[in-house]
Parts: sequence; C-alpha cells; structure tokens
Amino acid sequence: MAEPILQIRDFNVLFDTHDSNVHAVKNLNFDIGEGECVGIVGESGSGKSQLFLGALGLLTSNGRATGSVKYRGKELLGLSERALNKVRGSKITMIFQDPLTALTPHMTIGAQMMEALRTHQHVPHAEAQKRCLEILDLVRIPEAHDRMGQYPHELSGGMRQRVMIAMATVCGPDLLIADEPTTALDVTVQAQILEIMRDLKKELKTAIVLISH
Repeated sequence: MAEPILQIRDFNVLFDTHDSNVHAVKNLNFDIGEGECVGIVGESGSGKSQLFLGALGLLTSNGRATGSVKYRGKELLGLSERALNKVRGSKITMIFQDPLTALTPHMTIGAQMMEALRTHQHVPHAEAQKRCLEILDLVRIPEAHDRMGQYPHELSGGMRQRVMIAMATVCGPDLLIADEPTTALDVTVQAQILEIMRDLKKELKTAIVLISH
C-alpha cells in the first residue's frame, strides 16, 4: 500500500484562554492518499479550519497542537519555521475563505503568483511568467496576460477566488486544502469553482481537502 501524502494521528488543537483551555480538535486520526479528495464537514466553530492551521504550524500565539502530522512520512509538528516553509505553499497549499483579505492589495496578481514560484522553486522570471499564464488559463481566467497586471480590488469575487486557486496550484502541490472556497459567491459561480477544482485534481493529480459547513 502506498504511503499517504498526509498522515494525522492522535491530533489535538488547544487554545489557552483566561478561563480554561478550549479543545478545538480532539484525538483525530486520518490519512489522505495520492490524488484523493477528502471532505471535512462540520458546523461553524467546530474546528475544521483549526485542524489544518494547527497541522501546518499556523495557529495563533495562544494555540498549540499535539500528536503527529506526517507529510510523506516526515513529521511536521515541531519543525522550525524555515523547514515548514519548504512544505507550506509548495507541497501543501491552502485556499482561504476570503480571497480579498488573503491576497496582498498593493501587489499585482502576476507579481504575487511569480513571488510564490520564485520563492519555492527559484525559477527564472520568464519561466515563472509562462507557468503563471498556464495556470491562469487552467482555472479559466479570460485574458490571463492582462489579469496578471491587475490588482485584487479590480477583480470580481469569483475571479479573485480563481486567482487564489491558481496561486495555490502554481507550484504543483501534492495537497490542496480549500477552506470554504465558495463562501459569499452566488450559486452559478460556486458551481464553476467546484468544476475548476475537479479539473485541477484530474489534470495535476493533486489531492484535495474540501472544508465546508
């Protein structure tokens, strides 16, 4: 049997508060395999997002994670920020609920995408630009070359979400975590976003975690 991309064992996320400890995730165990699509479902506040923020070392200062989180057999919990950054944004990526706050407002779409590529894969400028255009086409963004010169506020909500998906997949990750990716979008655009993610899974062989209430 093939080794899972992500293996989570006896995983807990706790937050220290003035009154007591809040147990957001308790004794969780699961695996995510190559090219698999996994749904994480629960009501608002049930700990869905904190599960993956904890697994990737992105909790707030009063949060802590215990247990084991292995990416292709390598333990992630306890790794230094530098070591984690070699995995986050490259091998495991995350799409957040609100693309307008997740995108950097003073940088163009192209600059943000190329920064991710050049940081993680050190590719030359021309190659990075070519790769970005290919991914923008893949997520069905029309006139991709022109869009690369635009800023987040110049795009519609659905277009910003497509840009977020493009940024999350531009480095060719093994695992894409989508946290409520269709929140605040109308029904037609929601369907388009889910179709795009299905196509990406098929085209890039990326495993996907879909978080939803």
